[in-house]
Amino acid sequence: MRWLMIAMLASLGALLLAAAGMARHIWRHRGTHGEEVPVGTMDLLPAAKRTDSESEY
Repeated sequence: MRWLMIAMLASLGALLLAAAGMARHIWRHRGTHGEEVPVGTMDLLPAAKRTDSESEY
């Protein structure tokens, strides 16, 4: 029974470590790219955020 508890705690620790790594990756990725818009999402932006230099599809 004790080894099951140890295995569960080790798995929980690994899961938390993976989630923290993913969150760190997302934060770093957003920080380097700022307000860039992915290709193909211009039609999802409201008209107020579009500029004159952006072409309409």
